[in-house]
Amino acid sequence: MPTQWVHQFRNCPSTGDMEVLVEETGPPRQVLARAREGAGALVDGYVLQSIDAQSRTALYTWVGSGELRAVTEHLLELLAEGCPREATP
Repeated sequence: MPTQWVHQFRNCPSTGDMEVLVEETGPPRQVLARAREGAGALVDGYVLQSIDAQSRTALYTWVGSGELRAVTEHLLELLAEGCPREATP
């Protein structure tokens, strides 16, 4: 059964803090890219800062804005820094 989480997106220029209720299976993702409302093809990228499991709240901080490919590449770089690859024998 999907779990409902409140996602708080913070520090994005030209938008205030917002809360979005979504359904997901499992915990919130480490990074998110989402279309900026009313901005055509602009996408905002966010990195997970904290999780409150008791209140089921995930706090994300804005890190970039632009076209989908550029923002996605930036988020993948941040994710790779936070979760380095395992050493292979």
